[in-house]
Amino acid sequence: LEMQLPVERSARPESSGRIWCICDGCGIVCLCIAYTLLLVSNFTVLRLGRWPFGGESCQRFFAIGYEAIFGLSIWSHLACMLTDPGACPMDVEYAEGERHCTKCRAPKPARAHHCSTCRRCIMKMDHHCPWVNNCVGARNQKHFLLFLFYTALQCVGAALSLAAYFADSAVVMPHRPRKPVAFLGKQDPAVEAAWREELKKYSESQVRNEADLFCCVLIFLVAIIFGLFTCIMFCDQASNIASNTTGIDVIKGKDKEAVQRPWRESVQEVMGRGPFWRWLLP
Repeated sequence: LEMQLPVERSARPESSGRIWCICDGCGIVCLCIAYTLLLVSNFTVLRLGRWPFGGESCQRFFAIGYEAIFGLSIWSHLACMLTDPGACPMDVEYAEGERHCTKCRAPKPARAHHCSTCRRCIMKMDHHCPWVNNCVGARNQKHFLLFLFYTALQCVGAALSLAAYFADSAVVMPHRPRKPVAFLGKQDPAVEAAWREELKKYSESQVRNEADLFCCVLIFLVAIIFGLFTCIMFCDQASNIASNTTGIDVIKGKDKEAVQRPWRESVQEVMGRGPFWRWLLP
């Protein structure tokens, strides 16, 4: 009799439910960092950002566009995180001699790989991404690609907006109020009181300006770093999709074994065959 190895199911998400969620400590920490950066960046740009194009109406137009991109990036991230990436079903009996996984005991079709974090075999697995706390596979690669695209756009918008804020701050710089000169050694109490009030307001504004400037510099650097990171990741994902390969195939040197077909078919397999505008929605 063949001995069946016990399988731990408590730590595994089940694909039969509507919501797929991975309980991984590293993924949860990265998830919190990602949402903190996205929310803080969005708040900073809305509060302090300046758009270097057009007048007041254009400022509102760009702000609404930036908020739309922010909403789409959050939507794409949630869709990627909570979508089953393509877990191989475990309740299917495999025939004798059929390829199966020795770790999760599930049938293992071609180009499926076992993820040690999800503890499942994922069809057309690209990689496990802690930033989305999920694997990137056959069923959620579109969401991951859109998350990278909209996050990169948000980083570009944040960098431009904060750069315009730096330019405006350099031009409009408040000056320290000068102390009034006493006439014949006598200072008018009303004039001195007004000067002290102006000096107090100047000091308070300086503290606020320094805090705003520090926040803007921090978010600007984050936008540059993560903008470059997401652009590189987006180009890598787009290249893999067009060539019908995955990140694991490239690492294992099996990318040349992928079935060669027109790039349009590979893109439609991931993004869908509907109209083009639906490709922009998770």
